[in-house]
Amino acid sequence: MIDPKLLLERASQLADQAKDEKDQSIRERLSRMADYYRDLAAHEAWAKENPPSMAAMTDALNPRH
Repeated sequence: MIDPKLLLERASQLADQAKDEKDQSIRERLSRMADYYRDLAAHEAWAKENPPSMAAMTDALNPRH
């Protein structure tokens, strides 16, 4: 599991870098990367707050017929 704070820091760095970028395509790519890091941070935070239960893990491993 990745610390969401680290992911948000990286997203902020990428967003700042995008602001200073003169090349439009690079700026857009950096912005998309920042968005991806923010989404990943949200997912990691949710996963940390909602760990899977033993029943859910067992159910996921059992084949369904």
